[in-house]
Amino acid sequence: MPSSRLGDAATASLKEAATGMGAKLLLVRRPGTSVLRAAASGAAAAPDAERVLMRVSVRRGRERVIARTCAAADVVDAARSREGWHDLDTSDGGPLLVCTHGRKDWCCARRGRPLAAALAELAPLRVWECSHLGGDRFAANLLSLPTGWTYGRVDVDDAAAVVAETAAGRVVPSLLRGRSCDAMVVQAADVLARQELARVEAADLVPVSAAREDDDADAVWQVVFDGTDGGRIRARVRQRHVESAQRLTCGASSEQHARTWELLDLSSVAAS
Repeated sequence: MPSSRLGDAATASLKEAATGMGAKLLLVRRPGTSVLRAAASGAAAAPDAERVLMRVSVRRGRERVIARTCAAADVVDAARSREGWHDLDTSDGGPLLVCTHGRKDWCCARRGRPLAAALAELAPLRVWECSHLGGDRFAANLLSLPTGWTYGRVDVDDAAAVVAETAAGRVVPSLLRGRSCDAMVVQAADVLARQELARVEAADLVPVSAAREDDDADAVWQVVFDGTDGGRIRARVRQRHVESAQRLTCGASSEQHARTWELLDLSSVAAS
């Protein structure tokens, strides 16, 4: 994130503050916000313009969004302060952030902005465009808060399902990339198991452990989940290269072999 309409100094200070909290900084704006004029002029935000700040915990059992407002000129001090924050009501499903960071890869803007607009038509108070989420090749990318579920290759036609399912506390397995508080292998196993078993409730699969079967770099992983029925499910997964090379992002200059995860098998295991 090289800069923002807040100005380079404020952006750098916000990044420093976020790092000190062990957090990731995302800049957000409402869908349809015009930034062309400000970008052309190089102008920072007006000192008296109101800004919204949110702190989010996506940890299981500690999901929470707190928010506050402040003048643009006070945004750094407000972000660091412990005062002035209030709990954000997430009973509607919580904020939906769509990556539209075209400077990182133009696919994110090309696919993200139409998705954000479609979502905003259905749930205007929930939807924000945001800076880089990661995973350009999965654009359009979406982050559901405060759960931290991430979605990829979300199309405009998926907007209604995303809004409805997240509002009901469920996931959309076909679009799911994983939960951001989990390690990559756990996210992969979680998604693959949910797709195989058609599990849509967040509590259907809760990770317990993850371990390699051997020390080889391409080793099979065993990931164990608690289920809602009191039993446990073990997913065996491994990472592999996709056979055909392709341009993985809109901005890619050459073709590459993507890496993906595959599900080898699922089994029930006794709780220890």
